[in-house]
Amino acid sequence: MSALFITGTDTGVGKTFVACALARALRSAGVRVAVMKPIETGVAAEPEDALRLRAAAADPATLDDICPYRLHAPLAPAVAAELEGVTIDVDRIAALIERRAAAAGVLLVEGAGGLLVPIRGATTWLDLAARLSLPALIVGANRLGTINHCALTARVAAAGGLAVRGFVLSEPTATRDESAATNAAAISALTGLRCLGVVAHAPAGDAPAPPLAVEAVLAAAR
Repeated sequence: MSALFITGTDTGVGKTFVACALARALRSAGVRVAVMKPIETGVAAEPEDALRLRAAAADPATLDDICPYRLHAPLAPAVAAELEGVTIDVDRIAALIERRAAAAGVLLVEGAGGLLVPIRGATTWLDLAARLSLPALIVGANRLGTINHCALTARVAAAGGLAVRGFVLSEPTATRDESAATNAAAISALTGLRCLGVVAHAPAGDAPAPPLAVEAVLAAAR
């Protein structure tokens, strides 16, 4: 199984933005990419993140395979599911990830929020990723505060037995603060993790293939 779990330091830091860019970069290198957003919350009509991922990867899978749980409330999955009377079957998600990864060159799995966001009861994304031995890629926003956020995420991952292969910084807005030029180096020095790239802001919301070494991304996936 070759897969990579994409997690964020927070919500709104650019996980889908980066995952789409990674999918395009891998496709341009001739890799057959599959994608999953197992749970998407805040869905009004259609799961926008999942649809963007599917388009970026040119993944022919059904939406039910890419995003089996779509919840209306813009809340943590476990909370939204309870409010809406939905039972999230973690075993079903795990089996689907294994099946889809076995049939793809690389499967990109995007979580919702950060590692400790609950998906059912006290079960978190960290628990699911560790159960499947999925290597992780941390996505943080390239702005003031991201050093602490990335370091905290890396430590939680390590404590939970999750292997982190590196991090990517995204720029959610066109304006950069003074920390943007030094964040990547500082995070690497503090955590020992490799920065796999900084994805510049794209006004349309869809990043082109970022300046990432595709070999590094492939090596990051188990």
